[in-house]
Amino acid sequence: MNYNWTDKTILVVEDVEVNFALLKVQLRRTKAQIVWLKDGQEAVDYIQENKVADVILMDVRMPIMNGIEATKIIKQLNPNIPIIIQTACVIGNDFDNIENSGCDDYLFKPIISSLLYGKIERQFTKEIKE
Repeated sequence: MNYNWTDKTILVVEDVEVNFALLKVQLRRTKAQIVWLKDGQEAVDYIQENKVADVILMDVRMPIMNGIEATKIIKQLNPNIPIIIQTACVIGNDFDNIENSGCDDYLFKPIISSLLYGKIERQFTKEIKE
């Protein structure tokens, strides 16, 4: 399936450069604007400055501020920005924290391109319906 998201901005909040690079390669074919932020605090600051974000891909384990905390704050600032948590942590409390974060969806690493596109598209079409 072809995705043309030239009018969309996707924030990738990820502290590991190689993980960001992989997501950037996966998202390149969508033609979306990609913004890389390296921790949750950068993401919160970005949203507080009212910069454009059509969807946020949020890692969980990051320095300064983790993705769970950042998600909760961003949802208070602007509950309309979809946040998809991306994580390798799927055990016990980690998963409970994800479900209780207020995120709109989640992906498990390693991220499969077709799932990534589908989950982002679902957020974009949800915006249209509302």
